[in-house]
Amino acid sequence: MMEYQQPEASDSMALDAMPGGHQSVLDGLPQELKECLRRAARVVFIANNPAIAPADFQALNIGNDDVVVSFNTCVKSALLCPYSVNVFVHGFNAPDAYFFGLPYGPEVQRLFKNAGGRCFTMLVGSTEAMCPLPQVALYWERIPLPALWNYPVDRPGGKRYVGPSTGFNALVLFDWLRSHAGYNYQLMTLGFSNEAGKFWGGHAWDYERDWLQKSDVIVVPLQRRSWWQVLLRRK
Repeated sequence: MMEYQQPEASDSMALDAMPGGHQSVLDGLPQELKECLRRAARVVFIANNPAIAPADFQALNIGNDDVVVSFNTCVKSALLCPYSVNVFVHGFNAPDAYFFGLPYGPEVQRLFKNAGGRCFTMLVGSTEAMCPLPQVALYWERIPLPALWNYPVDRPGGKRYVGPSTGFNALVLFDWLRSHAGYNYQLMTLGFSNEAGKFWGGHAWDYERDWLQKSDVIVVPLQRRSWWQVLLRRK
């Protein structure tokens, strides 16, 4: 999938500490995406949060050079803009050998058809060799960045975590790029503020929340709903 290169993430990391330590963080990105990131004012993550309403997304006022990141099932794909840069991140399910959210649904497929080369796929957590593909970023499990390599292993009850969530993998990666690759974009999240949604128990959510709270990522809260709007959404 990639040539053997020492990671630029941290000189203190042992290269053989975990699988994936051979890969270059920066070289995993296609050149076209690097150019989009160089022009970007903002990189905005959209959570798979059912509480996100069209008004929440519209309030972001997404521009042509903004990069919007969705992941896995991309449940809010209907809100995405065909004129912005869109990145779709998919995590690898190693036991069953497939990527969550693939193949794409019709809404995402339409975005790719009408994007003029400004839609990208990012595959994270792969444990199998893959051939490079146009417009696709490829990363082995695990991306050699401190917040990912230091991810908790054992749950309090004794069972093991499966590893970082797909969104956290990508969030840590895009945050690292700002300080190591010369990009100047703001990093923002929508729907990561715990207003709604259910969390699968396989990830260390407290660890991920703590990292987000201590970072300089901008967490955009969802707009307040009137009581009748909340009631209608529940129905």
